[in-house]
Amino acid sequence: MDETQLLLSRLDDLIYSCGYNGDSYIGFLNERECSLAVSYLRNRRIEFSMDGGYPNATRMYICVSDISEPIFPITALQIKSKGNRELTHRDYLGSLMGLGIKRECIGDIIAVSNNEAVVFVRDDISEYIIRELDRVGREPVTVCLYSGDTDNLNSKTEELNLIVTSMRADNFVSACINSSRTEAARLISSDLVFLNYVQVNKPSQSINEGGIISIRGHGKYIVGALSGKTKRDRLVIKVLHYI
Repeated sequence: MDETQLLLSRLDDLIYSCGYNGDSYIGFLNERECSLAVSYLRNRRIEFSMDGGYPNATRMYICVSDISEPIFPITALQIKSKGNRELTHRDYLGSLMGLGIKRECIGDIIAVSNNEAVVFVRDDISEYIIRELDRVGREPVTVCLYSGDTDNLNSKTEELNLIVTSMRADNFVSACINSSRTEAARLISSDLVFLNYVQVNKPSQSINEGGIISIRGHGKYIVGALSGKTKRDRLVIKVLHYI
């Protein structure tokens, strides 16, 4: 059984379990897995919701439930270095997985400073991480529950004004990464572009205001409003880029 078939089988189990438990969860899923799961559940007309612990998360939990506001089994941890060396996403992830934790148990890792990060993990491993994680790389660290407001927790952003000829996906991706439409089409055909956690399959697919575009290797973009037109009648779109 390949990875896609395995995920679909897990989703079938999720749907079946929901009939007995009232709500069932699967996560953390990466962008490709989210895309497959969302398409599968929508095609079967199954009610579901998603959460990654904070707004615009990349790695997500999916809940199949008839509850309007399910409580997702996600805990936010604060990891802070006692040293001065800058720690990277790879440093945090490597040290967590060095504890024997599988990647699917770890959500987004957000560096809030050079030596501090907030990490989203499954509830059932949070105490283990607090107890066992004492180093990231070679740096000694402290770990505790994150007490801040996750609703206001985001990666660094920059506001862009993109000029596009139309709101086709290839035009938009090309403008986001400052490349040719040919390169944008290549990224789309390579399954590296997602709109609202669903894979973009065609260069001609339309991008709408409020959409969340993820381009693997280039980051995430929130599509804003049309702010005007150029003299050549091209569209000027405000976009928030998560760096």
